[in-house]
Amino acid sequence: MAEFVEKRCEDMILELEQMERIKLFDKNEVRGIAKNRKEHEYKIERHTKCKEDYLRYIQYEMDLLKLVKQRREKLGITQKKSSIDYAIANRVNRLYKQAIYRFQDDVRFWIAYMKFCKNVGFQSSLGRMLGKMLQIHQDKPKCWHIAAQWEIEESKDLQNARQLLLRGLHFHPSSSLLFIDMYKLELKEALLKQSQGSKTEELPTGEDGEIPKEWKRVHVVYEQAFKMVKDIKFVIELLNVTKEFENTESLQNKIVNDMVKEYSNEPLLWDTMARRELLETSSTNNAAMEVDCAEVSSLRDRILSCNEIFQVAVKKLRNEEIWSLYIDCLLDLNQENQSLPNLKRKLLKTALSQAHQAKNLKEQHYLYWIKMLSNDKKDENTQTKLAQVLAWSTESYPQSEKLWHLRLSYLLTTNNEDQSNELFKQATEQLGEKSLSLWKMKLLHVQAKNPEKIQEFFQAALLGPQNVAKDMKPLYLEWAVLTKNITETRKIYNSITQQPPFSYELHKKMIEIENMQSKISLQYTRNAYELAIMQFGKNRTDLWLDYTIFEMKHGDPLKAAEIHARAVKTLYAKLTDKFIADYTLLKANPESKSTSRN
Repeated sequence: MAEFVEKRCEDMILELEQMERIKLFDKNEVRGIAKNRKEHEYKIERHTKCKEDYLRYIQYEMDLLKLVKQRREKLGITQKKSSIDYAIANRVNRLYKQAIYRFQDDVRFWIAYMKFCKNVGFQSSLGRMLGKMLQIHQDKPKCWHIAAQWEIEESKDLQNARQLLLRGLHFHPSSSLLFIDMYKLELKEALLKQSQGSKTEELPTGEDGEIPKEWKRVHVVYEQAFKMVKDIKFVIELLNVTKEFENTESLQNKIVNDMVKEYSNEPLLWDTMARRELLETSSTNNAAMEVDCAEVSSLRDRILSCNEIFQVAVKKLRNEEIWSLYIDCLLDLNQENQSLPNLKRKLLKTALSQAHQAKNLKEQHYLYWIKMLSNDKKDENTQTKLAQVLAWSTESYPQSEKLWHLRLSYLLTTNNEDQSNELFKQATEQLGEKSLSLWKMKLLHVQAKNPEKIQEFFQAALLGPQNVAKDMKPLYLEWAVLTKNITETRKIYNSITQQPPFSYELHKKMIEIENMQSKISLQYTRNAYELAIMQFGKNRTDLWLDYTIFEMKHGDPLKAAEIHARAVKTLYAKLTDKFIADYTLLKANPESKSTSRN
């Protein structure tokens, strides 16, 4: 192994000398390049070959080539390109070939190599490599697609691309990717032939329904694709591809008619049909369009026609998907409110109401409906409707925290205490552990409107779901110290600290409160630390470190060693090394207050 590496490194000497001689790099930089290359060479010569070693070496050389070009531009150096730039490019070429040979199954190498060849102009290498890739990866439609695209975009050879796609479809007769490629290719060629032939003869449409000769291949590919790939999304993609090309209205209509026959029970068909009505050039009246393209339906008529198709669809299909597509279409229309905003808004509200009645309205659409009504003019009718929709939404999605939050928030603003209390009870029972945001909202309301009931509220929260009780405990302490005194706060802390669920944040809050006192009580602060250790000492290295810092700063520095010994005994084994390392850093720099957090 060593002799091969040394030989290759010797072959690089001239290149490195030239870099230094023309002052692209200084002596130290050249030494660094030589050292890095030698390390990479040894790695790729190891007995067990590793993809990452090749990738890292290739990336290093690519970065070096980029740097060489930047230095040339900056310093105006143009000489020795063949012995430097091309040498680097050839090395990358060699590395890619070796990697591809050793890891033939990894398509990423082939694709990356193609991009490299394109960037540095190694066209001949790429042509040969494409053939090898297809021999090895003929089972992957993506590879046939890549090869065909190369022929189309780089070689400009449509015939070669066609042959590749035909071979690919032979192996993958139901590949939507290859059919799309083939369809686009034939469309481009048909339009090219039509534009060339239009100087002497025009064949935009066939006589007596006959397909013009330049369009026959397009139709054959389309018919085969429609037959082999039974997927409405694929057919819609074919339609969208067709729309990108001019003078394809007749073919678009054929695709639409075929979709209607084959996929009449697919929501996406109806969505496609309805949205086509919004296009300014109506595809349903080709004769009129040929006479005068300016004669198009008004925006109002197009919107109403789109809406009418969706109305037929929801009655026919009766499922959530079609209602969702219908409402999404109307939401898209309402994004532009300069034209016919009242009509668009009316249709949207009607559809939302109908979808609710059909029990097919999604949560996200209830949220939009509520937002829309909230932004409407604040009259009695609107407020009544908003309250009604809020109620409908939680009935339809009783596990939605967002919807309950909006409903409760609205009711709290009405100052109807009895109703809001009843709704709060209903919502928290329904949501259980997911009701924390409702408790916090209710807490703010009670603090503002009924401060005399706040302690009663906290006590109720502590009996609620576990994550609610855990999060409300430190808030309870915070309220106590602000509205009562430290003695009452300590009593509350002692009364709730042993009450499950245990809360680490509760202990942190109590310690914080004790440290804020004008005269810090060692007894009470240590008590809080000891209670925290009793409940969380096995898995919180930061707790032990904070305790140590407290003793060093406010208590007895000699206790630090005792705390250290207790921590090592108490912490889970996997955490002791971390604690010892953090403790050592703390001892080395006692002024540092930062501790690692789990």
